[in-house]
Amino acid sequence: MNAPRSALPTACTTLLLIVSFVVGSGISRADDRFTVDGDVDVRWVHASGDPSFLNGGLGILRFDPDHEGLELGRAFLAPNWRINDLVTLHAVADTYGDHNRNPVDLSEFYFVVQPFPTGAVRWRARVGAFYMPVSLENRGSGWTDVYTITPSALNTWLGEEFRTIGAEVEGRWLGASSGYLGDFAVIGAVYGWNDPAGRLLAERGFAMTDRPSTLFGYLGSPQFGFYHEIDHKPGYYGGLTWRHHDRLEIRALHYDNLANPDAQTGSGQLFAWHTRFNSAGARLEPDEHWTFIAQYLDGNTAVEPGGDYGIAPYRLDYRAAFALASFEWGADRVTARYDTFRTHQLSGFYEAPSDNDGHAWTFAWTRDLGEHWQFVAEWLRVFSSFPPRAELEEPVFQIQTEIQLAVRYRFQLAW
Repeated sequence: MNAPRSALPTACTTLLLIVSFVVGSGISRADDRFTVDGDVDVRWVHASGDPSFLNGGLGILRFDPDHEGLELGRAFLAPNWRINDLVTLHAVADTYGDHNRNPVDLSEFYFVVQPFPTGAVRWRARVGAFYMPVSLENRGSGWTDVYTITPSALNTWLGEEFRTIGAEVEGRWLGASSGYLGDFAVIGAVYGWNDPAGRLLAERGFAMTDRPSTLFGYLGSPQFGFYHEIDHKPGYYGGLTWRHHDRLEIRALHYDNLANPDAQTGSGQLFAWHTRFNSAGARLEPDEHWTFIAQYLDGNTAVEPGGDYGIAPYRLDYRAAFALASFEWGADRVTARYDTFRTHQLSGFYEAPSDNDGHAWTFAWTRDLGEHWQFVAEWLRVFSSFPPRAELEEPVFQIQTEIQLAVRYRFQLAW
């Protein structure tokens, strides 16, 4: 559940004490071997619709009528430690002011290894826990969306159920060596601890929130912890990226956790979901004012409890896409986005099929108020149907609206 009002001052006070300590003890040094990015996001929220899945319902927005008013959107610290010329440690510590397992938790923790370049190809490796390189929206520090408050349904789901806990290698060819102002990259990763991915999509459908999972926490019910290794087999993803003259970026990626759908924990509480998808997206910036983004993802997931449970195999297809246009001038940016998403249950054990169908409109205005302060206003309306809502005596079809006014304080410190 989200925290009651009394938790908001407590969370803010805790974070501000940390920030005060960091600011008070930091002395800038020329080599900047240690830096900290920070962000405190406090907002006023008005929401309509049934209870959010984060509060025990099947509503698909972060907030609902019982959790609105003044809220802590997010506060995080993102330290970077350049250990030497080849290795950097990166982490993100978050708090959202809700009653999660840990008041402060990690969303990322990984090492970056970048060997000295010896030619036109630059190599980079990441080892630890981090977001896979899919989103074209979440480009800010701490995987924040730089265009709106709430990311698309596609990227909401990627932030909820997925974290690469393993190793990723990227080889990037720089066209400057041949007189071309662009580059091309090949990316591959091997990982574990992502066997339950797909379960949340089956039980709730797609959602639109800026509340991703953390490494040791959960979303909604405490049973929704995401990062477990069940079948002791690694998964993989591979992708391509092309950037052209800093104006066009195209990404494509194939993901497969290779989970054994028959596998389960010894207690039988968690099952492995075989989840795979393909994603593709493009970001176009034709001039200094306009940005256009389009992304698409489709895939399937399956689980086969079998054994003594006598439960039929469950299979689900899904897809999501969005198109975004953003115009920036001076200190202001306005953004409009259209989302569409769908899941279709092919077979399975749910009484009401997990056939989720919906679309949404999002409009946002961002204004920089100086070097550290930013104001963001967002209006989001989502139309969706999901038959399992009837089991909670909620309407199968819902129209939900969320208005958020956020004030953000951002800073960076260097040692």
